[in-house]
Amino acid sequence: MSTLLSILLLLPATIAWQNSTSSPSPTFLQPVGYSTKVYNVSAATSTLSYAYTDEELAMLWNQVGKIAIGPITTTVSPTPEPSAYPRPGAFHAQAASSDASLNSLTLPDDFVWGLASSAYQVEGAAKAEGKGPSIWDLLAHRDYGAVSDNSTGDIVASHYYLYKQDFARLAKLGVPYFSPSFSWPRFFPFGSGPVNKQGVAHYDDVILSMVANGIKPVVTLFHWDTPLALFNSYGAWTDPRIVDDYFNYAKFVISRYDKYVPIWYTFNEPQYCNWQYENYPAGNSKGNYPAYHNITGGIKARIACSHYTILAHAKVAKWYHEEFKGNGRITFKNSGNYYEANNTSSAADIDAVARNFEFVLGWFGGCWRDGDYSPMLKATLGSMLPNFTQEEKTMIKGSCDFFAIDAYTGYLASGIKGGSAACASNSSHPAFPECASSSSVAADGFPLGPSADNAMSWLYSTPIGIRRFLNTIAKTLFPTVSDIVVSEFGFAEPFEGEQTSLTNILWDLRRVDYYQNFLDNILAAKVVDGVNVTGAFGWAVYDNFEWFSGSSVKFGLQYLNQTSLERYPKASMFQFLDWFKAKGGARISKDNATTPLL
Repeated sequence: MSTLLSILLLLPATIAWQNSTSSPSPTFLQPVGYSTKVYNVSAATSTLSYAYTDEELAMLWNQVGKIAIGPITTTVSPTPEPSAYPRPGAFHAQAASSDASLNSLTLPDDFVWGLASSAYQVEGAAKAEGKGPSIWDLLAHRDYGAVSDNSTGDIVASHYYLYKQDFARLAKLGVPYFSPSFSWPRFFPFGSGPVNKQGVAHYDDVILSMVANGIKPVVTLFHWDTPLALFNSYGAWTDPRIVDDYFNYAKFVISRYDKYVPIWYTFNEPQYCNWQYENYPAGNSKGNYPAYHNITGGIKARIACSHYTILAHAKVAKWYHEEFKGNGRITFKNSGNYYEANNTSSAADIDAVARNFEFVLGWFGGCWRDGDYSPMLKATLGSMLPNFTQEEKTMIKGSCDFFAIDAYTGYLASGIKGGSAACASNSSHPAFPECASSSSVAADGFPLGPSADNAMSWLYSTPIGIRRFLNTIAKTLFPTVSDIVVSEFGFAEPFEGEQTSLTNILWDLRRVDYYQNFLDNILAAKVVDGVNVTGAFGWAVYDNFEWFSGSSVKFGLQYLNQTSLERYPKASMFQFLDWFKAKGGARISKDNATTPLL
C-alpha cells in the first residue's frame, strides 16, 4: 500500500478521533491593570476640545500632510504697471453685440461691477503666519483622487503675498469693485478661540491696499473653507454649535472692516451643502475625520448643513442691522441656473422646472418668503427636515438685503420616468429629492450653446438664459426681492489648460463671446424688461484652483503662470472692460486710505 493511500484510509478515523476527543477550548490570560473597549471612528458621539496651543495647531497640519511652499514667501511691494497692455484686434476684432437694439442703452452710474475670487482658490501661503488648516486643505491632500489633477491650494496665485500688485493692476485697468473672500482659519486657526494677530494684520493691509487704489471691497465671509478643527471637534456643519462659531467669526470681521465694505456676503453658494458637502469624507475608510451624529454624507449631510447655514446667516444679518447697525448691505450668494421646460405643453416638464428651482434656490429662499421651508420641501423631505421655531422663522424672514446669484448657464428641464410624485415618496429613489431632470441638449440633439472645457460638462454658453433667469427670479420665484446682483458669471475656455503657448492662451474667443452676450442680456433685463439688476461680477480675476477640478480648468480673465506667478490679461479681460466703458456703471475713484482700522 502506498504511503498516500495509507494516509487517505486513515484520515476519516483521525478526524473522528479528534471530534470525539474532549479537549478544552483555548483560553488567554487577562493581564492585570488593563481595560478593554470596542473602538468605532465612523460614529463619533463625544466631542473633541482644543486648548488652542501651538502643538495642537501643528498636529492639525500633520493631519493634512506636507504643504508645498512657493517661490514667494513674503509680501511684495508693487511695481509700476505698464502704460498700456497688449490687447487683441490687429487682425481679429473683439466680439460684437448680437442685438443691435441694445447699442444705445446704458447703465446708471451706481451699477456695481468688478471681478471676483476666493481665498482658498488664489491666496496660497496655506500654512503661513498662523493660519489653521481648512477642510479644503485636507480634501486636496488626503482625500486622494478627489481633485482631478491632484493639485492643491498650497501656492496657486500666491495672492496672499502679491495682493498689492494685483490691486495696482485692477486700478490701472479701471476695475471699481473687487469681490474676494476672507479665510476663516486665518482669523481663527481653530475656528474659535484666540484671534490670529498675523492674519488680522494681513487682512488689515488687504483692505487698506484696496482703498488706496480706489477699489471698493465686496467681501464674502465664507467660501467653503471651514476650519478643519471644527470637523474634528463636533462635525462642523452637521452640528448646531457651528452657528455660534461662525457668528463669532463674522462679528469680528464685520466689526473691524465694515467702514470700508459696502457689501457683505455671509456665504458663497449655500447650495454647496447639496452638491459638495454631502460628499465630504466623514468617517470613511480613509479616516479623514469622525462622523458626528452618525452623518457620513448624503441627504442627512445636505439637510443638516443647509439648516445650520440658514440659521448662521440669519443670526449675523439680524445682529448686523439691529445691534451693530452696519453701514452696508448684507446677503448671501446663491448658486443657481436657469431652467426652462423642455416641452412647454408637458405638465411633467413644467413640474420639473418648479422642482429644479425649489431644490436649488427655494431651499434657501425663506428670507424672501415667510422664513420657513416651502411646502414642496416639507412634503418631499418629511420628518427628515428639521423644524424652525417661530423665533427662528422671524429671524430668517427678511434677512437678505438683496438677491445675489452666481448664474453661469441655462438648462432644459424634463420630468422623470414614473413621475415626480412617486419619486418624492421614495427616499431611496436615485433622483430623490429633486425628482426632476435637466439637460444642456435640445430635443433635436443640438446643444443649447457652445460648450466650455470638457471638465465642466455642466457649462454651456447660454446668454439668453440669464435674461430669462433674472426675470424669473424677480417676477415669479421671489417677487419681494428689492434688487438683484449677478455676483458671479464666467466661462472655462475649452482645452485652455492643455495649451503650452501663451500667445494661443491669450485669445480666448469663446470666453470673449460669452462675456459680450451675457452682459448684453443683463443690460436687456434691466433696461428693457425692468428687472432691478444693480451689479455684475466676472469670475475670475485670474486662473485659480477650481475645487474638485483643480488647476487644469481655467476661468480667469488673466492668465496665471503657475511657475513664475505672473499674470497676463487675456482678450476676455478687454472685452469685459470695454463693455463697461461703453455702457457705463460705477467708475473707480480714490478714497482716503490713511484712516486707521479698529
